[in-house]
Amino acid sequence: MKTDSGAENLARLIELLELEPLDVDRFRAVNDSSLTPYRLFGGLIAAQALHAAQRTVPSEYQVHSLHTAFLRTGPPDVPLTLVVHRSRDGRSFASRTVTVIQSDQVICTLTASFHVEEPGVIHEALMPVVPGPDAEGWSDPLDADWGPQTAFEHRGRLETIDGAVVRRYWTRPVGAVPDDPALRACLFTVLTDFWAMLPAVESIGLDPTGELQHVSLDHSIWFHRPVPLDEWLLVEQRSVATVNARGLVFGSVFTGDGATVASVAQEALIRGPRDKA
Repeated sequence: MKTDSGAENLARLIELLELEPLDVDRFRAVNDSSLTPYRLFGGLIAAQALHAAQRTVPSEYQVHSLHTAFLRTGPPDVPLTLVVHRSRDGRSFASRTVTVIQSDQVICTLTASFHVEEPGVIHEALMPVVPGPDAEGWSDPLDADWGPQTAFEHRGRLETIDGAVVRRYWTRPVGAVPDDPALRACLFTVLTDFWAMLPAVESIGLDPTGELQHVSLDHSIWFHRPVPLDEWLLVEQRSVATVNARGLVFGSVFTGDGATVASVAQEALIRGPRDKA
């Protein structure tokens, strides 16, 4: 279990998702330089944009997918303006596009789709066979002492499977999270951006702790079920391809009993020391 600072950071993350209404479909969001001291963290910005979209749809519509484009970064101590465009309101689906602005510049756009619950035939991939989170052989992933990451417990390891670099880790919040599906989806969005590109970095022989440029370009999540943040979740991330200095990683998230919670994809710009010269 993390120290009290982890519980404090979890509470702070939840607080940062409490947006200030400015006008119809316009919200103000702040960040915290004590959590992200160098620049804005994409996972948190995507979560705030998702929450802005959620504020404009009825509660029976739950997010089933989001697609985020990171256009530029910015300092963590300058507030953000989030503008929601109501793309569609149907009987089963609703769509929103959110533009995130800082200092009159668009830094991020997010498109989210929402769906009312309905019955259907279930099919899903099998969860990988791995030891449980309390088994030996797991350790904290790289840099697990960074602000937002300390709000969660992590037990992970690196593997090479069929030539692909694969990272697997168990994770859960360090404390209780309110039983609010919308809030849990936002916190999950933050979580899925931790170490998302490490398999791509490692697959081309670069040291994630060494000198390199690593910038997220886009991030997508498909939510298959409401996120159960009151239990351990298994995250599996696989490198797909790294070409033209862009790496792509696919991820899957499972509950302990094997249910598929979500699928994730992220692409990033990856430049090693020679590429940056």
